[in-house]
Amino acid sequence: MRKKLVIIFFILGMIILLLALLVKNDVILSKKDKIKIIDATYQCANSMEKFYEDDKYVYYCPCTKSSSVFVKFSNGNKMLVKEALDDNKVTISELISAGLEVKKQKK
Repeated sequence: MRKKLVIIFFILGMIILLLALLVKNDVILSKKDKIKIIDATYQCANSMEKFYEDDKYVYYCPCTKSSSVFVKFSNGNKMLVKEALDDNKVTISELISAGLEVKKQKK
């Protein structure tokens, strides 16, 4: 009887572990697909443009294009990257992870 209980608990533990791994992967994938960067820049001037700063860094676009780079959310809404950062709709790390090209400089 005791041996059967050990086997049942072992199997239940394995099932719970597998479910936890599946949920974790789903959360990571859904976070990755949460936003998309849309760069509608037609012509890019070569001067860097400051578009955001935090406590440690100042972030620059590699050229003057902050008025033509958008973030598209999973619900279909899109807005300028600069506005999304100002409105706390997205973080700079999320944007960089989604593929936003930035240059950062320590303060």
